[in-house]
Amino acid sequence: MPAGEIVDPTKNPVNRLWRFFLRIGIPVLGVILVSFVVVGVTLHSYHTTKAGISKLSHVILRTEQSRISEEILSYLNPATKGGGLAVDMLSHIPSEYKWGMFYSYAMSSLHRTKQAESFYLADSDGRFNMVERVPDHPDQVRVITLEPDQKGGRFLEEYHVFDSKKVIKTRYMPANAYDPRLRAWYHTAVENNKLTWSSPVLMPTKKGLAVTASIPFVDKDGKKNVFAMNISLQELTKFLASIKLSNNARIIIIDNTGHIIASPNLLTYFVGNEWNPQDSKINPAVNPVIARAYDQFQIQGSGIHSFKMEKKPDLGQGQDQKKNSKNIIDKQKQVAGNYICVTSRLPDSIQKWVIMIVIPEKDFSGFVASGAKQNLLFSLLVVALAASMAGLLIYQGHRMDKLGLRFQHIQNVVEQESDAIEMVASTPEVFDPRNEALILTEKLCKLVSAHRVSIWHFSTDHKSLICNDIYDRTEDNHAGGYEYSISELPNFFELLDAGETVVVDNAEHDQRTAALYRLFMSSVSNRSLMITPVLGKNGTIGAILVEDTPYLYNINHITKIFAGLVTMRFVAAQVEFDQIGKHQRLHYENGKVSSQKEFLKKTVKDDLENTEKDINHDYLIDPGQFSKNKIDFGQFDKQGEQTIYPAVAMMDISFSGFLSSDIQHTVELIKPVKNLVIVLEKIAQKYGIFYVRIMGGHLIAVAGCSKEPDITAPIRLAQAAIDMREACLEIIPHKYTSSTFGIGIDVGPAIGSWFGKDAKTFALWGPVVGMSSLMAQMAKDDATIQVTQEAYAALRNDFLFRSRGNFFIPDMGVADIFILAGRR
Repeated sequence: MPAGEIVDPTKNPVNRLWRFFLRIGIPVLGVILVSFVVVGVTLHSYHTTKAGISKLSHVILRTEQSRISEEILSYLNPATKGGGLAVDMLSHIPSEYKWGMFYSYAMSSLHRTKQAESFYLADSDGRFNMVERVPDHPDQVRVITLEPDQKGGRFLEEYHVFDSKKVIKTRYMPANAYDPRLRAWYHTAVENNKLTWSSPVLMPTKKGLAVTASIPFVDKDGKKNVFAMNISLQELTKFLASIKLSNNARIIIIDNTGHIIASPNLLTYFVGNEWNPQDSKINPAVNPVIARAYDQFQIQGSGIHSFKMEKKPDLGQGQDQKKNSKNIIDKQKQVAGNYICVTSRLPDSIQKWVIMIVIPEKDFSGFVASGAKQNLLFSLLVVALAASMAGLLIYQGHRMDKLGLRFQHIQNVVEQESDAIEMVASTPEVFDPRNEALILTEKLCKLVSAHRVSIWHFSTDHKSLICNDIYDRTEDNHAGGYEYSISELPNFFELLDAGETVVVDNAEHDQRTAALYRLFMSSVSNRSLMITPVLGKNGTIGAILVEDTPYLYNINHITKIFAGLVTMRFVAAQVEFDQIGKHQRLHYENGKVSSQKEFLKKTVKDDLENTEKDINHDYLIDPGQFSKNKIDFGQFDKQGEQTIYPAVAMMDISFSGFLSSDIQHTVELIKPVKNLVIVLEKIAQKYGIFYVRIMGGHLIAVAGCSKEPDITAPIRLAQAAIDMREACLEIIPHKYTSSTFGIGIDVGPAIGSWFGKDAKTFALWGPVVGMSSLMAQMAKDDATIQVTQEAYAALRNDFLFRSRGNFFIPDMGVADIFILAGRR
């Protein structure tokens, strides 16, 4: 049957849509419906259970809050009820018995009340007594009595034993004009005329915090007195810490100014440090959840309230405050979610202290969510089984369709690769070794979606690896000039010599390519690498490197095809090189020349002949003095012709620092400059340079003024440049001048013509003049030889280079520049 009569029913849109609905639509729709039912039932059960748990949690929290309030009131009773009892007794007995009664009451309270730390009694005359526990000696108390005198008073310090009331130690200490009436616990109680509580203070023993309850009263003599009692918060904080509502619950006591009176972690951060009551205030940057709960309490009052923290804060500043601030009470990281806050006030006798319980809602309802998740997972498991069966049906129904699509994809890839190879193979410069053939790297890089593709070849002695071209797809530009020796990459050279295609997932960690990664790949952070050898008659002659391609294991065939094209280029280059070598050997065998340098000088093809010397000329080497061909130059000049030379090699040596206002310095400079000019002239004659002239601070040397390109001209000029640089460095030392110089070389087309009649001057015009001067100007700070990309292409087989990078050149754009390092 002819191919044109075959009909594909899948091309009918109606059939395709119906098949799609039967194979995919119905199974997927069934799975979606089951999923909606299961998820809906699970969510309804979850919300119902969560609401019930929320109500139950509120009841539990109210009960726990009442218990905590009772415990706190019981803890503070020695100061409230006990203090009131003591004041009643002291205010109704004669004054001469007042101090004895105070001593008896204090001793009894300290013996029976563990939270009591010390007792004070002071009157309006400045008399003062104190009874307190002795640190580390629970069976002893210290009694201090202030005895006024004309020298500022003194303290009588006595140590008593609880049971026997025996005095075991007595001593006097200077009081330093101590006046109890100036203390906060005294004058605050007198001003308020009622029971007054202080902010937490560090106890003298520095083993905990305490609050002071001060009660004013008037004795039988009409004098104002203040009875004070220090209550340790250590046991209270232990009690708060022992309450385990949940892992994340926080229970604190706050006064009416927002200062923390007690907290489970209060002593953890301040024991042994100096204490400032102001540091205990709630800090939103440190405890955002507690601060939010306190704000909620101030707005809505006591009771149970819920709030939500929307998102996590920026903890950068908070972390610094945690390290530097002393007011860190609870180090709590804020977690987004819902919270429950229970607050209640203590009686006014406790100065309106507030008990606050803050707990994440998930601590109560978390198990509900966990159970709902488990139910949902079980339900989804059933859905998954149904979906897997539906998927199996879909898979079986579309298996052949997928295979067809895959086959079509592979066919498209093959066609794309074939088109790319055909395009590359049909490009003429691909097989001409004198051209760069940038299309090879560019096309391969885009075809395999790689980051970079580069082509390399071995030097003649197989001891160096030289980069012909690199294409970077992200930058969309070409580069080159890299060269590495076998001593730098011994393992990589051994890998190439094996002649096998190698794929490396991470070049940095592979011993064979680690050195190449460090020297070549690390600058662009590439990792993966495919190495395809370029094979010649006697083994590996080069390689193609493909970096960071997503198809690392699927492009072996295409890289081998491109390696074959590169092989043809390398072989053609070798044939051309062998022909030049054969031509040289013929000259050697015929005795026409005695060395390669002599051969280069004898094969000059400059078109201009020797001209009549003129005393007014400014040349070191006259144009055409070493020209081989004889031309009637006078006839050329009369006709006013201009000649285009397609490949002129021009060198520019740019000097600076020769100008000086010191005549003596100028006289000393003349002699080395004269010697330098003589040496440079000899070097130019040695390598058969077409002409050399000096213009201001520049020395211009030219080779290759021929209508047919002379491949020896750039080589002779580069050899002369190396010798001239050494002569400049040797003859003009720094003791004579601070001058610097740079050498630039370019190869390109130029227009040449003679100007004038009696004193003829030959001049070249064209981009090669400006580019060589620009290269010299850019290199004179380093006394290096800097060449353009065109000069590098002409010299890279005979000289060593290193890449200097990409530079923007006006009217040309971005270009690669290279440094000539030496001869091969």
